[in-house]
Amino acid sequence: MSGIGPKGARVVVTGAGSGIGAATALEFSRRGAEVVICLDIDIERAQQTTASCHGPAAAYRCDVGDSDLLQEIADAVTDTHGPIDIAVNNAGVGMGGPFLEGSAEDWGWLMRVNLDGVANGCRAFGGPMVRGGHGHIVNVASAAAFVMNRDMAPYCASKAAVLALSRCLRADWAGTGVGVSVICPGVINTPIASATRLLGPLAGRQERLQARFRYGHAPENVARAIVGAAQKNQGTVPVGLEAEVAYRISPFLPPPVQALLDRVPIGRIL
Repeated sequence: MSGIGPKGARVVVTGAGSGIGAATALEFSRRGAEVVICLDIDIERAQQTTASCHGPAAAYRCDVGDSDLLQEIADAVTDTHGPIDIAVNNAGVGMGGPFLEGSAEDWGWLMRVNLDGVANGCRAFGGPMVRGGHGHIVNVASAAAFVMNRDMAPYCASKAAVLALSRCLRADWAGTGVGVSVICPGVINTPIASATRLLGPLAGRQERLQARFRYGHAPENVARAIVGAAQKNQGTVPVGLEAEVAYRISPFLPPPVQALLDRVPIGRIL
C-alpha cells in the first residue's frame, strides 16, 4: 500500500500547541495540506499554531485522555472539514524518578495521555479511515520504547506500549488501505519538561531537565520524519542518531550490557 502525501490532505495533529506537534502542523501546512486541525488541551497555544500555518487551519481544545470528548471532536472535524486523511497522535507527558516514589495517580495521569490518548486517537480517527478504506495514522512514541532506564519505568512502559500498539494496528489494518507508522525520537528540544513530573530525588529539577533538552534535535526534524512516514507508509521510524543507533543495536546487546545501561540513573545528568 502506498502512503499519503501532504499536498491536499486533511490532517489532524494532537498536542499541536508546541514542540513536535506544532512543528508537525506547520510542516504539513507548508507542504500544501488542505486543512490542518490542531488539537491541544491548551486552546490558546493551539490557536497560536493555527495562526502560524500557511494555509487553512482550525484549533480545538482537546483532552486526548477523554475518549468521549475526542470522539465528539473527531465527528465535528469530519462534519466541518470532510474525512481525515492523516491523523498524528503526538500529545504526551513525561515522568522521571524511582518507580516507588510515584503514586497510582501519577501512573494513571501519564498512561491516560501517553497510551490511552494514542489509543483514543486511533479509534476516533482510524475507525472512519478503515471503514472508508483510506488514511494514515502516525503515532509518536520515543526511543524510550526500546531503551530502558531505572528512573523512567512509567514513561518507558507507555512508549513501549505505543510502539506495540502501532505495530499491531499496522498488521491489523494492512489490507484496509490504512497505514500506521510509529515515530521514535531521541532527545528533542521541546518544552516537555513543563509537562513532566519528577519524583523523589529528581523533584524540582525541571529547569535542569529543560536545559539538557535544549541540546536535543530540533522538533522540525521529527516533523519531517512524520510527514515522510505518512507519505512513504513507513513502519517504525527512529529520529536522531542516538535513536537510530539504539533501535538498530539494542536487540543484539548482550544481557549484561543491557542491564548496565538500564541502571544508569537520570540523576547523573540532571
